[in-house]
Amino acid sequence: MKNAKFLTVTTTCLIALLGVTHFNSAWAKPVAEKVKEWIDEAGETLKKEVDDLGDDFKVIQDYLDNYHWKGVVADTATSGPATLKQLELNDHSRAVVVKPGERIEAEVKCNLDSEKCSVFGLYRIVVGIKGEGPQAVIGNEAGLLAGKSREKFTLIAPETPGMYQIRFRPVDALFKHSALHAWKDAEGNEPDGTTTIGIIFVK
Repeated sequence: MKNAKFLTVTTTCLIALLGVTHFNSAWAKPVAEKVKEWIDEAGETLKKEVDDLGDDFKVIQDYLDNYHWKGVVADTATSGPATLKQLELNDHSRAVVVKPGERIEAEVKCNLDSEKCSVFGLYRIVVGIKGEGPQAVIGNEAGLLAGKSREKFTLIAPETPGMYQIRFRPVDALFKHSALHAWKDAEGNEPDGTTTIGIIFVK
């Protein structure tokens, strides 16, 4: 009788333990992956809303200028030693609607944290479009002199209509071309959703 009772208690504890382990493993998903899912879902909703507005660029841009961006694009994003904030695209905050292949004038506040930089490193921030690749290199600073700056750069809109995320990656690279080649990490991954600082709608 005691053995049967012990077996029942043991089985119950084991089931509970497995349940907790399963629950914890669900929460063990990397933060970056959760952010990616969050941004992708919010982005799809925004894309549908913009598509519903039709093809009037003025109406779409006005909608984007007054959009509540929580959950889609943060005003400030940090990756490693670099923090970018207050991105402007053609004088609009964080989002712009353009034609395929259109030139976009961009400006952003950049801060390189010298405490996170190697004194002898040369830091550059690669800015690009998710799924399209790198386009610009900004914030070129030696680790010893790293600090705040306001950076201007140019992006070229993709040729295919759609919604595109602007992302960035800080790299320690001596030359611009080597910085551009570092857009993807050693595993071939582009910067993740936590570095999304802007949205381009191509119509």
